[in-house]
Amino acid sequence: MKSFPIYPETFAAMCTDRAGQKYRPSNGTEGEVFFDAWCRQCARDRSMSEGESVDECDDNEVCGIIARTFAHDIDDPEYPREWQYGPDGQPRCTAYVEAGRPVPPPRCTRTADMFGGGD
Repeated sequence: MKSFPIYPETFAAMCTDRAGQKYRPSNGTEGEVFFDAWCRQCARDRSMSEGESVDECDDNEVCGIIARTFAHDIDDPEYPREWQYGPDGQPRCTAYVEAGRPVPPPRCTRTADMFGGGD
C-alpha cells in the first residue's frame, strides 16, 4: 500500500499500536494535511483531485468516505474503516486510488472472494 506520511517519524512511532484502528484528524489543520496527502491525490473524488466544484461532479465522482467522516463520530459504525492507522503509525486511506487511474467498481460484501484477489 502506498504511504503518504503526515506525522513526524517520532510521533508516528508512538502510534504503531493503533495499526488497523480507525483514524480521525484531531483538528482542522491535521484534516487539511490528510486531505493534501491522500484525498487530493486520489481518483475517487474529482472535486478534491481536480479542484472541480462538488456541484459539477456526478455522484460517482465524489468520495462518500469524506462525507461520512464529517457526518459520523469515530465510534459510530458508519464512520469509515478506510481511514485508519497503518503499521508504521501513519494515518492512511485504504480506499486510495492514484489520481488518473480507474476507480474499481464497488465490491459486493455479500459475495465470497473466490479467487483471492479482493481486499
